Amino acid sequence: MAIYGLWVINKAGGLVYQKNFPAASKPDGLAALTSNEYLVLAGTLHGIHAITARLSPTGSSSGAEVIEGETFKMTLKLTPT
Repeated sequence: MAIYGLWVINKAGGLVYQKNFPAASKPDGLAALTSNEYLVLAGTLHGIHAITARLSPTGSSSGAEVIEGETFKMTLKLTPT
């Protein structure tokens, strides 16, 4: 599976870094996002991650690790700091 982008989001949900990668197999019709759309999506992803961390039945979850759909797969990685 190709990597189309990298986002770094801080603990407050702010987008710190964003980079798109060109891919030969990029799906047709994949629209470029504006900087404001990236900021909104980063905040939304932060909220989803925070909610999933609290929904864990064991109480020791770090939140969502993978969000998957029919046409994409988003992997979330946490830094130790």
